[in-house]
Amino acid sequence: MDRSIDARGGRAVLRLGSACSGSGGGHHRQRRGSRHQEGRRRRETGLVPGAYQGALHEISGHGFTAAIAEVGASLVSLEGPSGSLVRTTPPGGPREGCNGAILAPWPNRIRDGNYTFGGRTHQLPLTEPERHNAAHGLALWERWNVVEKSSDAVTLSLDLVPQPGYPFEVRLKARYELAEGGLEWSVEATNEGAEPAPYAVAGHPYLVADGGDCLTPEALDTWSLKIPAEEYLEVDPERLLPMEVRTVHGTEFDLRDGRLMGQQRFDHAFGAIARPGGGSFRCELTTNSGHGVFLECGPAIHWIQVYTDDQPEGVPGRRAVAVEPMTAPADAFRSGCNLTILEPGDSHRAWWRIGPIVGQVHG
Repeated sequence: MDRSIDARGGRAVLRLGSACSGSGGGHHRQRRGSRHQEGRRRRETGLVPGAYQGALHEISGHGFTAAIAEVGASLVSLEGPSGSLVRTTPPGGPREGCNGAILAPWPNRIRDGNYTFGGRTHQLPLTEPERHNAAHGLALWERWNVVEKSSDAVTLSLDLVPQPGYPFEVRLKARYELAEGGLEWSVEATNEGAEPAPYAVAGHPYLVADGGDCLTPEALDTWSLKIPAEEYLEVDPERLLPMEVRTVHGTEFDLRDGRLMGQQRFDHAFGAIARPGGGSFRCELTTNSGHGVFLECGPAIHWIQVYTDDQPEGVPGRRAVAVEPMTAPADAFRSGCNLTILEPGDSHRAWWRIGPIVGQVHG
């Protein structure tokens, strides 16, 4: 079983084992779905203006409140009975990096921004020029349109038009709905074009265990993170691109039973995830009192990216943990690992939930 990176002809190819095999492996071709013509309401009631983020749409219900920005369809805040569950972006200010955003039609990074699909080679803009990568998709800084709104839910839509590097026509729909237990967050993609399209998606929430305001640097050092993953992706430290899939057994990457963060630094993807009953799985971030936040992920999510908010010296960091549900890992457009191929008219849906943990202690 070859679990290394093959760099033949300048093209990195992930040869993965269990993390990219069976029902979760390889390309996914989606069943044909219906197309919906949706009315677009550009302005709704309950808006908060935000120069950098577009309008903010506030929803509330079941003991929770949330705000979603039109730019990036980003989750700006999520509050529960015990405080914040995610890192909040201040109203009117710029979003910090990818905080709360949707990463599509690919998450993470594409080596050199180029890939081959359908017999053609495509070149994407290098949005991470210092590492010579195309990073985090095309929807991150776009202004999405609100297509449906109620007191406890909002749905936003974005049309990705054919463009250099991604000559495909894909409609994205993001839905945020408050329910018993927390926030339900989903992203649906439909191929509106005449050709198959490569696709993957991720969310980028920064989770907060202590309900705080994320103003205290190094807060996460006393938190514990639990992820039911058997493997992790070793990455090139300079470009953060995949090198090799490794087992978590006997390493600091073994988070299956929960692990104190301490000084551990993560910017890694975790795969081969255990799913009770073959369906969803759950990640947990908790304080030493057992309170915290969970991220539950549906069957379309095959990887979890963890980033510990490490910053250069003198810059406050480690105030929250990015726990990112991903349908595919970095460089999937080149490796094909868990890459979804949307046929014309087909749809793909991924979902995850964020909610509080009260008084649970890792065993």
